[in-house]
Amino acid sequence: MINQLQAPIQEFKDIIDSNKNFLIISHNKPDGDTLGANFALRIALLNLNKKVTSACYDVIPEKLSFLPESKHLTQDFLLEDYDAIIIVDTGAKHLVSHFEKYPELNRTKKPIIIIDHHYSVEDFGTVKIIDSSATSTTSLLLEIFEHLNWNITPNMATCMLNGIYTDTGSFMHSNTNIKVLKQAAKLGRLGADFRPIQINNFKRVPVKKLQLIGEVLSNIEYDHSSKVLKSGVTYDLLQKYDANSNDLDGVSDLICSYPEARYSVLYTEDNEGRVKASLRTRKDGVNVAEIAENFGGGGHTKAAGFRQHGRLQKRVIWDVV
Repeated sequence: MINQLQAPIQEFKDIIDSNKNFLIISHNKPDGDTLGANFALRIALLNLNKKVTSACYDVIPEKLSFLPESKHLTQDFLLEDYDAIIIVDTGAKHLVSHFEKYPELNRTKKPIIIIDHHYSVEDFGTVKIIDSSATSTTSLLLEIFEHLNWNITPNMATCMLNGIYTDTGSFMHSNTNIKVLKQAAKLGRLGADFRPIQINNFKRVPVKKLQLIGEVLSNIEYDHSSKVLKSGVTYDLLQKYDANSNDLDGVSDLICSYPEARYSVLYTEDNEGRVKASLRTRKDGVNVAEIAENFGGGGHTKAAGFRQHGRLQKRVIWDVV
């Protein structure tokens, strides 16, 4: 696929070569892939003697604070200070929309480069390097670095391996393939520190999060006719455990492990009158991205989501069997 992206990659390189100051933005509620891509690219540009700011509307989750360069993530910037903007792991404007206090982002004439592995038809970005077949944005970024013959340091390798590891669910999701396993091995040879990635992402779970997960699992409902498994997390439930949506990482995949279900849905309510739906499936004949698109969302064949305005309410249905 990288061969089909040579034109936008060359445009990306030309912008890098001809400019000095860069802003790299990760999407709201950052995960291991968007931050891994941000910091790996940050180090690469610093090594090219560029000036770089890494930004995200939300603060970095504690479990990802071990990543190299994480202390440099900021929530504040002035767009006028930069020659070009790079947005990683999303091509959807609404996922960086909280930066609306800087409205010039939406009307700037400065180059905006999108590097992403999510399919998008949105008219946003000057240069788009998008490969929806890539396992993660960090997987795609590794290919870009290799194509450009840029040096990959151990810290860059750690950041990219973190993105690959988390987006494949520690190599258990259906997007794990031979290519990405070879990439992981290559990053290990390049000096990636695997142990903190494993420990911080999957081996440290606070008691409150375990209790929250317990309630989510106890709220599961299974529709035998549609074979859809659902659970919901109200905002009040999150408040009860002093939690946020980041504390639900991996829960959608856990729910999806029920073998009889065609797909699963985890609804999460926020304090702004919106509900996020996370869809997962392990069935080869089910495309949850198509389901999500019906509600204005999208994603991958096996993992997708959408958001709608509203509140969560549990229904009780009586029936005779």
